[in-house]
Amino acid sequence: MKVPAAALVALLLVAACSSSDAQLDSIPTTCCFTYQQRPVPRSRITSIYVTSSKCSQPGVILVTKAKKEMCVDPRMPWVQAHLKHFQILKK
Repeated sequence: MKVPAAALVALLLVAACSSSDAQLDSIPTTCCFTYQQRPVPRSRITSIYVTSSKCSQPGVILVTKAKKEMCVDPRMPWVQAHLKHFQILKK
């Protein structure tokens, strides 16, 4: 009776791990739900990246020198200017 119970526990563990791995692949890691409204000075930004296309709305993440991440609207002109600046630096 102990062997079937152990087998059942092992089977449940494998099933739980398999489904969680599948869910992790389909969920984006960072999405923006609200945007920082005020422009952030370029001198405070250390890096910038665009959120995944799987997110419900577009977003750009600004990482500051204080290691704070801020979501901003990619359609804003000041965000576009930051994107261009950091794109040039990468080349």
